[in-house]
Amino acid sequence: MDLGYHFLKPMLFVNVSMLDRKKTYLLSWLSAHPLWISQVNVCLPLKFLSPQMWRDFLNTINTAPLPSTKSVSTKLAVQDILGDAVINSAQGLAEAPQEITCFIPFRSPLSFMQSLLWELYELNFCYELYVLDQALIPNHWTASDEVQLACWTLLHSVFPGESGLVMWSESLPCHPHELGLCATDAPTSLPYINRFCQLLSEQPGAPAHLQSPVELKLKGWDDTEVYNVYSLACHFYVQTAFDFLG
Repeated sequence: MDLGYHFLKPMLFVNVSMLDRKKTYLLSWLSAHPLWISQVNVCLPLKFLSPQMWRDFLNTINTAPLPSTKSVSTKLAVQDILGDAVINSAQGLAEAPQEITCFIPFRSPLSFMQSLLWELYELNFCYELYVLDQALIPNHWTASDEVQLACWTLLHSVFPGESGLVMWSESLPCHPHELGLCATDAPTSLPYINRFCQLLSEQPGAPAHLQSPVELKLKGWDDTEVYNVYSLACHFYVQTAFDFLG
């Protein structure tokens, strides 16, 4: 199993204290991320980047011939995995997104950074769910196109937005109703919780309580049952992910 990451970890942004370096990171990621997301959705690469490789990518990568050193070898490996189009976008050979260029001279708006970090957490979670499900139920992901499409549709439905390839082409999340599983009110989060449970329910060792969707009573509804089931699903997912992904 490939131990690399489909997407960079949000902590790569959080741990950067120098403003100029953070701007470089933001430009690199936001310029290239729509293309990289579409590549991952359409045809998963055979390899993914380690945290250090993602850091090299965010610092931008020189595609010109370079001396044969370990550092250069790492950068060439990054280029080989991401592809020239993604690298060129990160280096500014493609137009930088307006949402980042509009505040390049200034401090990054807190709300924008929060949205960006949220999207990265969501993307990483989505593809960790995919890798885990593929490892535990491989026959679902190697079956007919119809079965595979159903698997992808269920996986994408765990998150806010339209299911399918256009899911991640939307704007960065910035409203409470876009929080999905993490919405603070049960009526908003319940559909996502039920689909999360449905996804996990077919995995080996899944608790029986995940087999049936939770329903809210119209009068005097109590969200205790909803969050009890959600807590059960989260515990099962975390333990299973630890066992299989480390």
